[in-house]
Amino acid sequence: MKSFYHAKTLLVIILGSLLLSSCSNDNNNEDVVLNEDVVLKETIIASLGAEISDDSTSPAITLNIPAGALSEDAELEIIRVSKAVNGVHSDAFRVKLSAVSGGSVTLSQTMKVALRSNTAPTHPELAELVKQANTTPQRIASFYRATTQNVVARSKTVDEVYQVKFHTLQHTSGAAVDSGKEVFMSETFSNENFFGGVMGLHEVLNGVSPADAVALGVQVDLTKVPQGIVDVMIGSDLDAKDAALQNPDITKMLIKAGAVIGVKGVYATSDPADDTMISAGLTCALCHVNVTPTEFEMNAGTVALPIGVPNIDGIPNNNMDSGAILAFTPFAVGAGQATVDFLNSWGPGRFDVRSLPDNALDDGVANPTAYPPIWNFVDLEEQGYTIGWDGLLKSSDAGNGLASISEAVYDLVMHANGAFAMPNGTLPPELSITPPQSLVDLLVAAEANDPGNDITMQKLLDIQHFMQSITSPAPGAFDAASAESGFDLFYGKANCSACHSSADLTGPGFFKVTATEPAGGLAGGIHVPSLRGISSTAPYFHDGSAAELIDVINQLIAKTSVTGIPALTETEKADLVEYLKSL
Repeated sequence: MKSFYHAKTLLVIILGSLLLSSCSNDNNNEDVVLNEDVVLKETIIASLGAEISDDSTSPAITLNIPAGALSEDAELEIIRVSKAVNGVHSDAFRVKLSAVSGGSVTLSQTMKVALRSNTAPTHPELAELVKQANTTPQRIASFYRATTQNVVARSKTVDEVYQVKFHTLQHTSGAAVDSGKEVFMSETFSNENFFGGVMGLHEVLNGVSPADAVALGVQVDLTKVPQGIVDVMIGSDLDAKDAALQNPDITKMLIKAGAVIGVKGVYATSDPADDTMISAGLTCALCHVNVTPTEFEMNAGTVALPIGVPNIDGIPNNNMDSGAILAFTPFAVGAGQATVDFLNSWGPGRFDVRSLPDNALDDGVANPTAYPPIWNFVDLEEQGYTIGWDGLLKSSDAGNGLASISEAVYDLVMHANGAFAMPNGTLPPELSITPPQSLVDLLVAAEANDPGNDITMQKLLDIQHFMQSITSPAPGAFDAASAESGFDLFYGKANCSACHSSADLTGPGFFKVTATEPAGGLAGGIHVPSLRGISSTAPYFHDGSAAELIDVINQLIAKTSVTGIPALTETEKADLVEYLKSL
């Protein structure tokens, strides 16, 4: 049933000061001018449901109540509570359902509420509906229908005030961000003592060609490439270009110039001409920074190479095959074929944080995990987000969760000389659980074997600011109509929101949903990641076992006993994919 009904003007509706304050901007306590109109009043037959909007060419509010959703026939009132003010982007409407019989009425299914926004959001703004009948406006999971500037949400509340409000993805700024970026890009905290001194990585780098390096995911910062190499690569001598890509001396020149992202060479002398490394360290940027590729004319035709301007956007370098690189090192080769095969088994975009020599976290299980995206941490921390696939770290009242996990990564994963969780550690660890004594004993032994701490507090705090400065990218192309159907499925039949329940589509709990069940240190399950920006982070799951979003959905359906997601039609699956692409 579709109804366009104008009710006669009723008595003036005056809400209390509590409602008035909630309709104002977060930082603006101005009173709101009330509008006294009842937009419509109508009886809804429960068995039929209704699609209702105000009678205009571009409705300010539309409701869709599914047939059978109401517990009994009900009176619907839609009352315009206030006009839009600074900080909100639509009029506020009270939607009230009352049982015709005079008793209470409930909704067994969500109704769809759509309000027209008076302006379009600009990334990193999110157009959302907020509930505000009580105190602070409550964010509701919403879908933005760009063609009509409607913001759509689903609700089971039978008496609520709704309004459009833009939420800007929160991010830090300032000098500390720039300092943190430099730490992220360049700091090793002396891990060259491990990657060079133990693994012998420099021996590989001194002899690898640029072509082999970029094939393994190495990214090259074009702004730091020596001019002589630039001249060759942009010139017309195709044979010279091919020769340059096969010449290990070019790799050494690039590393010496700081152009190979994430790699720091160590040299015997300060002579600028000395480009043969005696050791090498690694930085966070190796696995977390990509460049915009540049096309070059080669003998083989036009070739796009990962040589360009770095993108500091939080998207992981999923081409980086760190295991394959380490498999060439003297340590790995000397350890035997089993070690070489283990490192090669990681595959691009993954790193086993519990492996490599002298790792206190070693669980004896192959558990390479995907490089996670780095974004939206300010919002996620407010939602109680735990960090790491195992969810072992978080932000406590101290607010140093990202600094704490950075210390853990530098010390335990990147093999810097640190002292995480020890009395001489840099920061008190912000853990989501009390660590078992067995782990504490391992950390104590690790510190005894390699005493000291090169990891400084200010650099950890700066890198936290840097990570908090990045927001997820704007969505790419998607089919809007299909995506809205996927939104309905996500919060309806598919019930994806049972796990991805927060405003940024994460949630509590740990699950085992991958084809290969997590084991060892991950045996407790994988925490629920946020889905914002998901289309930029393929492959998916902690083990990279789903190449595309459709594979994610099929895998979750196959694990219905864990996820509760029922069988879906191919159209429904495609709709869910489009919704995920819209995030």
